[in-house]
Amino acid sequence: MTNLKMLIDSLKRQEKLVRGDYFLPEIWNCFGFKDYTLEESRPGEIGVDPGQFYLEALKYIAAQASDNSIPAERSFKKNNGNLLCHKIIYSAFLRTLTAWAHYPGEPVCPGTFLKAIALLPFLKTLGADIIYLLPVFANGEKYKKGELGSPYAIKNFYQLDSGLHDQLLGEMTVPLLDTEFKAFVEASHILGLQVMVDFVFRTASRDNDLISSHPEWFYWIDLRENKEFSPPMVKKVKKASVINHRNVEVLYKSSELETYLAKFRRSPQELDPANWKVLQEKDELKGENILELVEKEYGVTTVPGFSDVLCDPQPPWEDVTYFRFYFDHHQQARKYVEPEQPPYLLQDVACLNLYQGELPNHELWEYIINIIPYYRHNFGIDGARIDMGHALPPALNRALSEKIREQGEAFILWSEEFNVKNSVAAKNEGYDFITGDLWQVYKEVGNKGFCRRLFSRLLSSELPLTGALEIPDSPRAAQFFQEKTQLELVVFLNYFLPKVIPLINNGMELMERQPMNLGLDQTGEGRYVLEKEDPMYGKLAFFDNYRLHWLNKDRDVMLSLLQTAAFLRKRFIHLLNEVYLSNGCYRLTRKKLIYFSYFDPDQEQLLIFVANRGLRAQTGVTFGELLPGELRRKFSEITLVYARGKEVTEQWSLKEKRWLKPGEVVIGVVE
Repeated sequence: MTNLKMLIDSLKRQEKLVRGDYFLPEIWNCFGFKDYTLEESRPGEIGVDPGQFYLEALKYIAAQASDNSIPAERSFKKNNGNLLCHKIIYSAFLRTLTAWAHYPGEPVCPGTFLKAIALLPFLKTLGADIIYLLPVFANGEKYKKGELGSPYAIKNFYQLDSGLHDQLLGEMTVPLLDTEFKAFVEASHILGLQVMVDFVFRTASRDNDLISSHPEWFYWIDLRENKEFSPPMVKKVKKASVINHRNVEVLYKSSELETYLAKFRRSPQELDPANWKVLQEKDELKGENILELVEKEYGVTTVPGFSDVLCDPQPPWEDVTYFRFYFDHHQQARKYVEPEQPPYLLQDVACLNLYQGELPNHELWEYIINIIPYYRHNFGIDGARIDMGHALPPALNRALSEKIREQGEAFILWSEEFNVKNSVAAKNEGYDFITGDLWQVYKEVGNKGFCRRLFSRLLSSELPLTGALEIPDSPRAAQFFQEKTQLELVVFLNYFLPKVIPLINNGMELMERQPMNLGLDQTGEGRYVLEKEDPMYGKLAFFDNYRLHWLNKDRDVMLSLLQTAAFLRKRFIHLLNEVYLSNGCYRLTRKKLIYFSYFDPDQEQLLIFVANRGLRAQTGVTFGELLPGELRRKFSEITLVYARGKEVTEQWSLKEKRWLKPGEVVIGVVE
């Protein structure tokens, strides 16, 4: 608790830190702070002395320290699917999570580590066990998107984002910023929460600091090609086609290929070694942006990134570039590329899981492999998500996992793999679970064959999937599921499936409608879902100074659903295992019903989940008719624990017909 105590002492030393009013959402006060004021002009908010408010929050958390708190490095003896499926993940983008217009008439103040610590007790009320943080590292400055830039455009992997420092703690210094993050992890552990961090190894910001010491680790193009740069369009290939051995041949035979490859240049160090040393010294002495110096002196720039599919309609990623993991071309490309061709980037080069060279960039690999152990050792994090982990070389993924496990098995690894068919590879490479695509599957809840597709995904995966109604790249759940009954259905369904780790994307609990990013299943119009008079209209949290709608009048609906679902899930988690899933129960032919059940023969415990997925009419169901014959003969009644949109305790005969309202969920048990 050393670092948390340091922040407490720092806040104690501060005098009253704010001249005038400082407001925050009343819901943040989840620890009983009493010294606040209410203003008629700011309903749903409280006025506080921020120093006192955050001091009391930290003291409240510190007072709960006990032997039961999660110590760093010993959060699990060993991670496995069943153990992880007992958890609920809360996904947090810290810059946005606690952003708020604290001062009347002034802009939104971004979120900080300090404010996030104060919010941890609230996240516990949602049933969260793991706090997953989107990247918390220093962002790129050149070619950044929006007002603040993307957290995925990382400038330095060993520096935290200075924007997450809180001025209430004094002037920003690197040691103080590190202490703030360490205190966040400590506070999480005290409350029984684990901390996972998102790491990005396939790409980096265009002006990544490694350019200065290792320009050969990047791909370079003529600066004059930068504005109009895009990967070649390939004829006879459908839009957004996944790369494979057949269309790789089509790609390299494209009429545009020669013109495209001509845009690439060798690294500035190779172009003029003597001048490069002078430029390096200038960068070190003056602290100038390394990429700006390179562009000015050499007329080259790092290549913009782009997706690994052919004919992708989305534009290049102007703010990030790819790392060069191999010094040679993969075998299939060699016959099409001249030996003197400068290093280049194409969709196949981006898919390092499929296409590897024979000359690995060992120094880069070693650099990447050591990043997560550094944060584990120095900050006590409990796990990591690897962004685009599926696109890394399998050998690198295995090396990453092995290096991490050297410090102990108690570490969670999550791969951003959407396709369950690749779960075998992810498991072999050391990952504990994958992202999956349930957020997309749930959108088909009213369609024919939904249950079969859903359980096919779950049961065919070698690893657990994140159970998410939305993810940071997707449309918001509240925007897609606009009827409360359907929202209730998918929330409870998500929490009672086997092989699922439920995930709450920050803002979902508030019924947030504005997406954080437009990366998946969206068009440019997706950013304009709010009313035009809303201050956040058109803004995206990934790039702009965005605040969540903490005062949303509909938030209590979702908060209640999530809290109730989490409570019941944890109560019956011992049953939610695929080995107890009744055979064939999800093959139900009743069009309007979702039904599945779990039965533990040793304890003779049964759980039944039934829902009316129709949104227009009620439907009748006799629970006993749904059960397999042996269970139908064994049990005559069940205890309903959830029905009519609330927790209940009611006995119900398995032979008695029950009418379910549109979207209604019923959960019954025999204990």
